[in-house]
Amino acid sequence: MGEQKARQLVADNLMDLLAEWASAEEDARSEKFNGYVHGIAQARYIVRKVWRFVDEEARKVGLEPLQHQALLQAFGAGPAPLTIGKLAERLDIVPALASRTVKELAQLGLVTRTRRPDDKRVITVIVTEPGRDLLRAIDAAVHVHVEYFHSTLTDEQRRAALVILTFYAGLGSRSRLSAIMTADMSNS
Repeated sequence: MGEQKARQLVADNLMDLLAEWASAEEDARSEKFNGYVHGIAQARYIVRKVWRFVDEEARKVGLEPLQHQALLQAFGAGPAPLTIGKLAERLDIVPALASRTVKELAQLGLVTRTRRPDDKRVITVIVTEPGRDLLRAIDAAVHVHVEYFHSTLTDEQRRAALVILTFYAGLGSRSRLSAIMTADMSNS
């Protein structure tokens, strides 16, 4: 079997498993509790390992992990600049800590802080070009580690982690995405 056919077979099987799991009722999921916990363990292992790579690379360029995460959120959260309050929410920290972190990033020239014209109490955060360049550099360094890490994972570990991550992201039996996936798979 060619490599492309093998990949397609794995992808098809994975999609079947995801659709089956997503559409299962609560009782069926609880019967598979051991597999569910196994999936959680695999997902946490992968996420923790990758986050360690990210944090190490951020530290190498002089950023603390929270500063790096704030920079990522400020740049990647959407087209509109984030307020300090929204940044705090996305980082799951108190606004005072978000404000202090943004001040540190501003002192490094990585973000600008701007008061909103309609409400001077609200500060928005915009990532500067040097901030974007630093994000690119960290990302490039992380990719080297992650690509090697991929080679250490089995397909079963990937599948188990993916099932849990899709569940966390809202691919439950009642989600619109689950309905679309299930319909797409029924038609193929």
